[in-house]
Amino acid sequence: VTVEGTPHGGTASRYTGPTLQAVLTPARLPAGPALRGSEMMRYVVVEAADGYRALFALAELDSEFRAATPILALSQNGEPLGDDDGPFQVVVPGENRHARWVRQVTCLRIARDR
Repeated sequence: VTVEGTPHGGTASRYTGPTLQAVLTPARLPAGPALRGSEMMRYVVVEAADGYRALFALAELDSEFRAATPILALSQNGEPLGDDDGPFQVVVPGENRHARWVRQVTCLRIARDR
């Protein structure tokens, strides 16, 4: 998937990579019509190399809930992400603030609120 966005303090760029929904497919999480009721209490925490973390409700990653879902970017403007951002960066199309554009992603943790 390719999305456009402007990183904090940067210029407009094209980011390419799989959606977070696609990355999480092997975890067999509920999606689409199955994501309802108690399953709506699931969330994903994205962790970075420097300890930074951001949280996404599972529904925010589901293409049946949002038109533009977050991606795990592998490249920016056709080039691999640089050391300051990569090798993976979460890019959230359409967000006004970039607090959840996590750079240097090391882990995706899946959890559920009780």
